[in-house]
Amino acid sequence: MKKVSLLSLGCPKNLVDSEIILALLGESNYIITDSIEDSDVVILNTCAFIKDAVDESLDYIRMINSYKRKNKNLKFIVAGCLVQRFGKDILEYGDIDGIVGTGDPERVKDVVEKVLKGEKKIEVGEKPFTNLKNFPRLILTYPYAYLKISEGCNNFCNYCLIPYLRGNLRSRKIKDIVEEAKGMEKLGIKEIILIAQDTLSYGKDLKDGTNLVNLLKELLKMDFPWIRIMYSHPAHLDEELLDIIGKEEKICNYLDIPLQHIHPDILKKMGRPVCDYYGLIEKIREKIPDVSIRTTFIVGFPGEDESHFNCLLDFVKSVKFDKIGVFKYSREKGTVSYNLGDPVAEEVKEERKNLLMEIQRQISKNKLKEKVGKRLEVIVEREEKNFMVGRTRYDAPEVDGQVYIRGKKLKVGEIYNLQITGSSDYDLFVDLFDTVNN
Repeated sequence: MKKVSLLSLGCPKNLVDSEIILALLGESNYIITDSIEDSDVVILNTCAFIKDAVDESLDYIRMINSYKRKNKNLKFIVAGCLVQRFGKDILEYGDIDGIVGTGDPERVKDVVEKVLKGEKKIEVGEKPFTNLKNFPRLILTYPYAYLKISEGCNNFCNYCLIPYLRGNLRSRKIKDIVEEAKGMEKLGIKEIILIAQDTLSYGKDLKDGTNLVNLLKELLKMDFPWIRIMYSHPAHLDEELLDIIGKEEKICNYLDIPLQHIHPDILKKMGRPVCDYYGLIEKIREKIPDVSIRTTFIVGFPGEDESHFNCLLDFVKSVKFDKIGVFKYSREKGTVSYNLGDPVAEEVKEERKNLLMEIQRQISKNKLKEKVGKRLEVIVEREEKNFMVGRTRYDAPEVDGQVYIRGKKLKVGEIYNLQITGSSDYDLFVDLFDTVNN
């Protein structure tokens, strides 16, 4: 039997695709390995929505090519957004046996079979492939799992390539999502994390009344202690959703709302909604008093001057988000904003990013200090040297803070009620002695 390894780059949505590809290959009697040296085929599932992601993908192509030079029989397939963006041009970057665009994991399996027969296989078109049927998954993130509820996006923000790389909004049916969730339930997954390019647009394309709240009502019938919602577009947030989050204990009091900026001039240029974001945050906190809010901002967008940036600074200082991510504007060919040029100097972008993050560091530090002495639910994810490492329900994996637990070995995958004994800028600490409440 042939051995296959896969490297997955980019976002959790890409990771779900990778988990499906691995499961499909496993069902076809391929041996899955995490060793490139032992592989007959290496698959690189790429990201390409900004320059940094493209550069990372190309670095990995060069790295895998170095293995190919040592092993002439090794087959190499590049899949995902990099292929969808650049098409056959990707073949110029290395010794690549097959390429596959986005949207259909089954095509990756087909390409694997073809390249092992000695064929050069190209599977990419101008538009992403479409295949929304239920697939098996090899979940790599226990005790949590991502649950992709739709593919593509209809927002077409002026700086974003995602609709071009992933296509228009295509929502999965509730019954199919629930069926996948039941499989996760049987595996003992404790937290499901709903993801999409825009989770709040879920169901709009189906035109049959399907929406996120109706999906949540079905998922709440299942035995998941935590349900988390990511990637919530601010223009699509409504009171019905806030009500169900505030009412249902299983739904984490957590909202990830990428605002991107606050100044109306910049928001208009971005193609983002211009609305009262102060009022929006106030309403969220009124409906969900202990909510944890994450957001992201882009600095250095074309036309952003000191007055625009200072407006953003004042907003962050005033609102005091629990978490923020800051990205420097990346000019990408194929987007509307590409034609605006890139007039903000790179060093100015870096300075603005660092200033925002320094303000947020102090806000986060103060907020976490307030949690010391309180008891919080913590899901234990792994053991690391002398610590057990977990998260509270107010933190998403990979992007937010962690809880470092010392003094007792706890069971990975369990949720414990623990007293917080210390904090840092972004993380919490627990010292365990004689008592652990489970």
